[in-house]
Amino acid sequence: MEYVQSLISEIIFFFNEMAIYLVFGFLVAGLLYIFFPSSFVFKHIGKNNLSSVVKSSLFGIPLPLCSCGVIPAATAMRKKGASKGATVSFLISTPQIGTDSFVITYSLLGWVFAVVRIIASAITALFAGIITNIFNRNDNAIVEEPIINKYNDNARTRTKTMFNYVQKELFGSIAKYIAVGILLAGLISAFVPNDFFELYLNNQFLSMLIMLVIAIPLYVCATASTPIAASLILKGLSPGAALVFLLAGPATNAVTITTIVKMLGKKVLLIYLGSIIIVSFVLGYLLNLLFFETSLSIMHLHEHEVLPEWLKISGSIILLSMFFGHFCLIMRNKLKTNDLNTMRRKSLEVVGMTCNHCALTVKKAVESIESTSNVEVNLKSGIVFYNYTKDNIEEIKNAIMKSGYDIQ
Repeated sequence: MEYVQSLISEIIFFFNEMAIYLVFGFLVAGLLYIFFPSSFVFKHIGKNNLSSVVKSSLFGIPLPLCSCGVIPAATAMRKKGASKGATVSFLISTPQIGTDSFVITYSLLGWVFAVVRIIASAITALFAGIITNIFNRNDNAIVEEPIINKYNDNARTRTKTMFNYVQKELFGSIAKYIAVGILLAGLISAFVPNDFFELYLNNQFLSMLIMLVIAIPLYVCATASTPIAASLILKGLSPGAALVFLLAGPATNAVTITTIVKMLGKKVLLIYLGSIIIVSFVLGYLLNLLFFETSLSIMHLHEHEVLPEWLKISGSIILLSMFFGHFCLIMRNKLKTNDLNTMRRKSLEVVGMTCNHCALTVKKAVESIESTSNVEVNLKSGIVFYNYTKDNIEEIKNAIMKSGYDIQ
């Protein structure tokens, strides 16, 4: 019973520390989504030069896309003419850090670690993009015309669009991973001895290697990985090893690896993984020097006492309501899908959808065709259902493929 109470206490602690910062991060992400559409990004990163790599790295850092949500975005960028180097930079910088994960890093690890995380993400993306362009000088992407979406500038419509995006697409795509991350952080904090890493994993290079081996095949988003890293540091893991985990985990997983091979080739995959491994090790070592030589404090949780208690409580209530809304949406979609399966409707099997962000992207693509209506996407089965007034299946397929997905 004592262990259960300890676990619950640690989970509540991490949740309350993260909540208000996470809510703020989602709000900023929603504003970025509204005022900086993808079309603004695409037109700046088409050339095979240093400028495109720099721009894609910088554009990717604040964008609120997880490691699976970035895949269709990067695929669409590539089809619209982005160079291989720019695509690789975008694939690395975007999932490694975002507005939500930055504010959570600040909340749990302090401003120094948060800033280092941004710099490390930019360096990794730039290094990989430059090397990719050097070895792919004759890179020619197939440029496709973008899907034109009519946009309503009405302030009320924009606000509604922003909150729908945050709740359904952004939060919906990472909600379960945030929950798992907080749970794992609580388990580590409650049950791992405080001197575990000092006794059994005192070698900084060995600890960084182990974090790398764990992180590469694991699917973990930047936001969910942060409380895990914080709990490991509290148990004695070096900040450099934690940085390796935070850089490699969000940017590498089985889906990303297979997508890169298909879209960019095996040579680019080797550059992609090699860049993450080399840069994360070097930066992890330098971060250890910074903290150990200057005696900087790694954790800054005491700084949050300046926040009013009502603000922290409000953040926790809002985040809890977002989780509740996400659960209700899942149940509603499940009931609706069961009803739709009994109707006479057109359907297509889409390959490559891995999260709610993917499902909403496909839904928007099908809805962009005027003859379609009542579009529903079953993420589990990979099937999109829709009503239609005329049978223009090829046009619908093209819209889906331009969004970065394939048709079975």
